[in-house]
Amino acid sequence: MIWNRKKPYLAEIISSKLLSGKYSNKEIMHYEISLGDSGIYYEPGDSLAVIPTNDHNLVLAIIDRLDVNPSIIPDGQNSSLFELLISHYEILTPTNRLIYFINENIKHNDLNKVVKSDDKNLLNQFKYGKDVLDFINLDKNLMIDLNIFLTLLKQLQHRAYSITSSYNAYPKKVHLTVSTQRWKNNLRDYHGVCSTFLADKCIKGTKIKVFLIPNRTFKLPKNQKKDLIMIGPGTGLAPFISFLQERKFLRSSGKNWLFFGAQTRINDFIYENEILNFKKNNVLQKLDLAFSRDQSKKIYVQDRMYESRAEIFQWIEDGAILYVCGDALKMAKDVDSILRKIIEEQLNCNETKSLAYIKNLKKEKRYLLDVY
Repeated sequence: MIWNRKKPYLAEIISSKLLSGKYSNKEIMHYEISLGDSGIYYEPGDSLAVIPTNDHNLVLAIIDRLDVNPSIIPDGQNSSLFELLISHYEILTPTNRLIYFINENIKHNDLNKVVKSDDKNLLNQFKYGKDVLDFINLDKNLMIDLNIFLTLLKQLQHRAYSITSSYNAYPKKVHLTVSTQRWKNNLRDYHGVCSTFLADKCIKGTKIKVFLIPNRTFKLPKNQKKDLIMIGPGTGLAPFISFLQERKFLRSSGKNWLFFGAQTRINDFIYENEILNFKKNNVLQKLDLAFSRDQSKKIYVQDRMYESRAEIFQWIEDGAILYVCGDALKMAKDVDSILRKIIEEQLNCNETKSLAYIKNLKKEKRYLLDVY
C-alpha cells in the first residue's frame, strides 16, 4: 500500500516526552509512533509527514469575527464552516491573496506602504508572527463575505519532520523530534499548527494521519567504510540520531564525527544519554559540543568546526561525507562560510578556489544539506 497526502496512514502515538529542560527557552518533544501494518519502511534521512488539525480557539475566534454560524455549510462545500477551518484550510499563515484583498478594502498606512513597495522582504517582515485573524482585525469594521473569504485561504498543508530513528533499530516504529512553536504578540497567544497539535492534542493512543517523504539526496553511503561529519544543532540533530543508530546496527567501520549545538547543556542537550553512549561504545569517534549561553562569549557549531579545522580538512581530503541539518537562514550559511574559510587556510588558496572545492564536494555528493 502506498500512503500519501490523499490517502494517509492512521498511525498511533505510542509515547511522547519532553526532551528540553525545565528552564529551556524551547519546548522540544520526542514522539514514538507505531507504523503497525502500514508496510511503511523508511531509511535514515527520510521524513515523516503529519497532517494536523488547526487550533480550535483560533477557528472559533475567526468564525466569531466573520459573524457567521459555525455550522453553516458554505457554497459548494459538503462540510460545516467549523470543520473546514479545523481540517481543510490554513489559518495560521495568511496568503498574499488575503493580504492584498484586505489592503484593497481597508485604509491601513503601514500595510499599504508594504504592498505598494512590492518588496518581498518587507512583506515577510510585516507578516511575521501574524495569523489570518490578525489581518482581518487590522480594521474591525471590515466585513468579508464568507465564500470570498474561503477563496483567499490555501489548503491546510502537512508538516514534514526528519525521522529520528533507524527502522532496523526500531522495526515498525518511527521517532520524531519536534520543537513546539508558541509565541505571544499583542497580548495574544499563538501556536504552531502541527507542533502544538502533536504536543497538546496527541496523547498516548491518539491516531494521527501520516505518510512517508523519502529523501533521496540526504542518505548514508552504501560504503560502510566511509567517514561521516555530521553538523546538526538543535532539532537538526534528528536525522543524525537515525544515522548513528543505523551505523551501529550495520557495524559500519567508517568513523563518525558529530557537531551539536544548543543554548545550554543542562537544559538543551537533547538525547544526551544516547549520544554519550554512542561515544562510549565507539559508534561515535568524535563529539564536539557548542552551548552558546554557557559562557560569556557565545560559541556555535561553526566555532567548534574552526577549532578543529586541520582535522576536519584531513577527514574531507580522506573522503569523508559532510552532512548539515537545521536552520537554513543562518546556521547553514555560517557553516558554509566557515567551511570555505577552512579550505582557504588549509590549501592556502583564494575564495574562487575554495568555492570550486566546495562545488566539487557537492558534485561528488560529499556535502549534503537538509535545511529548512
